Amino acid sequence: MVGMRQKNSLAAATLLLLFLGLLIHWQVAWLRDIQTEAPREEQASLSQQAREYYDVYENIWKDLEYFPIPLSTSNPNAKIQFEDSWMFERSYGGTYGHEGTDLMPDSNVAGYYPVLSMTDGVVENIGWLEKGGWRIGIRGPHDGYFYYAHLDSYARDFQIGDVVQAGELLGLMGDTGYGQEGTRGKFAVHLHVGIYIRTDQIPELAVNPYWFLRYLESFKLSYAYE
Repeated sequence: MVGMRQKNSLAAATLLLLFLGLLIHWQVAWLRDIQTEAPREEQASLSQQAREYYDVYENIWKDLEYFPIPLSTSNPNAKIQFEDSWMFERSYGGTYGHEGTDLMPDSNVAGYYPVLSMTDGVVENIGWLEKGGWRIGIRGPHDGYFYYAHLDSYARDFQIGDVVQAGELLGLMGDTGYGQEGTRGKFAVHLHVGIYIRTDQIPELAVNPYWFLRYLESFKLSYAYE
């Protein structure tokens, strides 16, 4: 097993950073538009909320280090694909928006692709969720919450409060979830990645992971898996 950071394309990284800056700008602008219609006593609160959004988005960047799926040094065909599926409709247990990005492998085989932690952090949640299957949630040092779902298995007996290092093996990609504990095969093998932030007003706010993952494609570790 070999770990090495791939060379980053400065131009691509810069474009992605600029895009994120635009996203933040649009969100802040939206809040400002609301302010023009809000009573004066509410405007100070909305301004503070805009500043908080900017700060927490910035903190996510501070936490991120590696793409969650490493390159295979022994199988060049072990690739994954993903798209911006933010808020696409999901219907298990009711209709709702998709709060994450799904990393889809070219080979629909559970227990094959390693899943790595994108950040340093502390295990905040572990175990089975009806929708998420075997999942792990890690709180980063700058307070972002990074959620990995539908795992086939865990790399070790993680406990709440365990310290995790960026690039550490969390488990293997799977197809668990959408049922009682142990349910498998209800959908194609994939890794669901979610990112959440919290503010004084909103304790758990989902953030679109897509552009963060696009950026992290330039920061992949390499593992020997066949």
